[in-house]
Amino acid sequence: MKDNWFSSHIRQVHVDFHMPEFPYDAINDFDAESFVAEFVRAKVNVVGIFTKCHFGNAFYDNTVGHKHSGLKQDFFGEVLEEAHKHGIKVIAYYSLGTDAYTVEHNPDWYQIDKDGSKRGGKGTVWELPCINSPYREELVIPQLKEITAKYAMDGYLLDIPYLWDHHCFCRYCKSRFVQEYKLELTPELLASNPKLVNGFAKQSAARCMQEIYDVVKSIRPEVLVNCNGAWKMGEPAEINATSDYGLWESQPASGTFLCHSIRSRFVRNLPVPVQVMTVRFTEGWGLMSCKTAEQLKYEFAAIMANGGVINVGDQVLPSGRLQSGVYDIIGEAFSFVEEREHLCIGSSAHKHIALIGNFTENWYFEQGEAATMGAAKMLIEGHHQFDIYFNNDFPDLSDYQVVVLPETVRLNELSAAKIAEFVRNGGLLLAAGEASLTGGETTPNFMMAEVLGVDYLDRTPYPFAYMTQNDELWAGTASIPQLVEEPFLKVKLSTAEALSYVQWPLTVPAPQRAFRHPIPPAGRVSDFPAITANRFGQGTALYVAAPIFKAYWNNNHFWLRRIMNNLLNKYDRSKPFRVEAPTTVEANMMEKDGVRYLHLINFHNGHTGNRKQALYDPIESITPVHDIKVTFHSSGITEVVQQPEGHVLVLRTADKGYEVTVPRLHIHSVLEIR
Repeated sequence: MKDNWFSSHIRQVHVDFHMPEFPYDAINDFDAESFVAEFVRAKVNVVGIFTKCHFGNAFYDNTVGHKHSGLKQDFFGEVLEEAHKHGIKVIAYYSLGTDAYTVEHNPDWYQIDKDGSKRGGKGTVWELPCINSPYREELVIPQLKEITAKYAMDGYLLDIPYLWDHHCFCRYCKSRFVQEYKLELTPELLASNPKLVNGFAKQSAARCMQEIYDVVKSIRPEVLVNCNGAWKMGEPAEINATSDYGLWESQPASGTFLCHSIRSRFVRNLPVPVQVMTVRFTEGWGLMSCKTAEQLKYEFAAIMANGGVINVGDQVLPSGRLQSGVYDIIGEAFSFVEEREHLCIGSSAHKHIALIGNFTENWYFEQGEAATMGAAKMLIEGHHQFDIYFNNDFPDLSDYQVVVLPETVRLNELSAAKIAEFVRNGGLLLAAGEASLTGGETTPNFMMAEVLGVDYLDRTPYPFAYMTQNDELWAGTASIPQLVEEPFLKVKLSTAEALSYVQWPLTVPAPQRAFRHPIPPAGRVSDFPAITANRFGQGTALYVAAPIFKAYWNNNHFWLRRIMNNLLNKYDRSKPFRVEAPTTVEANMMEKDGVRYLHLINFHNGHTGNRKQALYDPIESITPVHDIKVTFHSSGITEVVQQPEGHVLVLRTADKGYEVTVPRLHIHSVLEIR
């Protein structure tokens, strides 16, 4: 399904229009022609346009539901017609999980929390109807039938398919739960069996979405259907089955600019195209600020260069007009995209490292799972070529050379066996901490103990410890024991070789054992390895006996990245390329029609101010990087062209390959390798 129009239209804008009825100028200045003209001049080729907002107001000429009282025209219909005149695809947005007007007029349709209170907005927009109430049968389905029959839209976005926090105690949920499980749905059951209660809520969302999907397809089978969050990492298969494309909201509001790259490296191997949705606002949704064109160019480059579909969120003014100044900025950024998109659309990732992690179901404002994020951060900053997979949902590994397992990965026995076979056949494995550790009623040990060449023994009393120096792995770091600010595991060597040992801190600070710093210096060297290497079959397994990826993400201790990169570079002898550039330069290799494309993306943001209020440090200008040496470890290369500049780079022979020097990288350049 990746060959549909959606994957080739990557200059997308989602036009938010959650609009109450009280503003004095509510939708009194809407004009479809001037509205769409902003998209045209900004080079937008897909727009998301509202049919119903969170306040429950319809934005089309309806017979079902409540039309916004300030809207005299057919907002959705007129924008749709005008956009299609200019070849712009239109996605119909419909607020499913929030509808203030409906629940205020039908209070028995509210979701009910475990304390018995209705889930009302309390001065915010979040008035939540339950999808198991008659809300679905009496409003949602009739309204979607009306919209779909009346308008030839290109796609749908159904927003918020889930019950809040995956549980609801309204009378309709209680009745349905008894019918299905012969149990009473109570807060006590949620506490004792959250998997059952949350599973019921997720199944309710999936069934609702399946009904909606079937309704839309019965009227317009060509329309692409999506619900917000579908195809995110860890999303239920039943939800994914109801979405023809994916949507993963992604903003630096989580505190990191790496979110776009990480999400795109996951979604690019899915069977459907996926929007990676950022916003023009500096923070969150609806704050009427605007990022710089420089920042949007960087964000867009990180998405498209890594295989995602660009989508940027905007907000209509209460009057019904768009802000022209915003489309000056978006237009500049989309011109930047237009110059490069032919090098990105339709390409697939070059396979080398498979990062298999447990980064689940997070939203744009959440930090995400630290271990997988930390591993991805290390690999990006080390200029490694890698894809991301979720726990057991990884493909045949024969196309990969390296597998990385963060400490929080959750593998079943079949997956562990597949990874063991991968190593036996010559692959390289890097695992950390509790990766593959299993216990329960049996004696705890690693499912891949034989592969790793170590056995689990015990935990330690120390919340942190040090690693003894290894000259080769410590290159670029101080020649001292290096701190890992997470607890180590005690593991015993079986067939593995120790490359570094755990060195305990002098003590755990207590009132009688105080130090200048709460983390005391290194003390005794233990008998337990910190880093090991084990030959298994034709391959090698590397192991770090601590949650080193989580430690790196949470503390940003650069020495951990340098040690891990030195470890990978020592044993990974088949890297497709080597980039000599700052850690702020990201590299990613894609392929299309027999041609390889090495994307180089340059990042640079401002100084940190008050982190308690500012969610991240914005980008105002990006300083170019000069004279980046790139080595390709392959034969048969005849030409390397820096695109979109069209500069043919001087190609020099190097050990086991060729090298070039990129004279200047501003934000995003692509090396076309022939």
